[in-house]
Amino acid sequence: MTRTVPTADPSSIPPAGSPRDPRRLVVISVDAMSVVDVPFARTLPNFSRVLAGSWGSAEAIYPTVTYPNHTSQTTARTAAGHGIYANELVQPGSRRPDWFWDARAIAAPTIFDLAAAQGLTSAAVGWPVTGWSPSIDIAVPEIWDPAGLEATLAVLRDAASERGRAYVDAHAAEIGWDTKHRFGRFNTAVAVDMIRTDAPDVLFVHLVDVDSARHTTGRFTPEVREAFERVDGWIGEILDALEESGVAEDANVAIVSDHGHVEVGRCLRANNLLVQEGLVRLDDSGEVASWDAWVHGCGLTGQLHLNPEAEESAQDRVLDLVERWVADPEIPIAAFHPLADMREDYGYSGPFLGVLEGTSGTNFQNLWEGRSLYGRFDDDYTFLLSQHGHLPEQDIQAVFAMVGPDIVEGGKFSRCTVPDEAATFAHLLGLQFPEADGAAVSEILREPALSLAR
Repeated sequence: MTRTVPTADPSSIPPAGSPRDPRRLVVISVDAMSVVDVPFARTLPNFSRVLAGSWGSAEAIYPTVTYPNHTSQTTARTAAGHGIYANELVQPGSRRPDWFWDARAIAAPTIFDLAAAQGLTSAAVGWPVTGWSPSIDIAVPEIWDPAGLEATLAVLRDAASERGRAYVDAHAAEIGWDTKHRFGRFNTAVAVDMIRTDAPDVLFVHLVDVDSARHTTGRFTPEVREAFERVDGWIGEILDALEESGVAEDANVAIVSDHGHVEVGRCLRANNLLVQEGLVRLDDSGEVASWDAWVHGCGLTGQLHLNPEAEESAQDRVLDLVERWVADPEIPIAAFHPLADMREDYGYSGPFLGVLEGTSGTNFQNLWEGRSLYGRFDDDYTFLLSQHGHLPEQDIQAVFAMVGPDIVEGGKFSRCTVPDEAATFAHLLGLQFPEADGAAVSEILREPALSLAR
């Protein structure tokens, strides 16, 4: 069960100019890094610089996908609190739904909001759900257009802050594009430039190469190793920029991640089953014309949506169908978790009836054509080789590591949650979330946050 706790009493936050005056904060997300990667990461020169501080495992919120968890890392809330319940918006019939790019969709105060209220300058590079942010001073968000690089640059400039657009223009040539966008080199160059030019008090950076390699090649492959080595070089550039700018001794630096990965054995198109049941109806060209129910794929689970305009009998029909799916050994769905249970157990909520949990290694897709099920041994299997989106307690956990003047050296803790990370960041900056589903990880702090102890 999740819990909502108050943050520090304002009287416990030392005034400016005291020995506990807030430091700078740099948060680097290495998307899809897990605790089992730490031994290898320690052999790399720059990961090891951060891991020399304190580290431990971090349990993701549900769903264990990128955008909800990165929002928890800036709000200290689960999805029920911050409102970002998936990577993508629910757009039945769309082959490429839009993502939750817009920061104005976040329903809770972010650390950027709190920083702005206290006069701290903030920056975000490639961080999810930071487009059109009302409070980030220098925002270069993660956003793209499948149409290509030129269209991506246009939407990126539109979603960036005014100051962020200058960084987009200065480093646009460093965006990679083959079959899709590649932002790692670009994000690093922008972050380094920001440190040297604007020296923000708070900087969040998102690097996705490890996650991309795992999706396309598997959990532990030479390509994943190469991605770690590449990311290590980028982390080194950021750390070196802090030193060269003369602010390294005053900066607490974090490496965070958002989820592990599970090997994929099959791909389920539950909406194809809904087409067969007449709950999704197609036009003559095979596109979605209307729908009563829709399964929104969220990695290894799927959200079951009911059209608000469907007939009253539709909900009972859909729930009966799902019960049959769970009982059918030919359909790889292990369980259906009603929304009330997900809210109680995981702090998860959204505009749906509940969550379908796939059997081990089952990836949910939004598409509706073709077959309902594709297996790894099928000749036409062209999908992901590993995935996430599973329930948080399943499989290996994410990582939380920090180093800096306020962090214990050589420290280790057993487990925290992703909302705990945001609460820790706020404490280090002397900020206060009005509500939080986590608390500061006191074990890693030189001066434990006793009032925020987990």
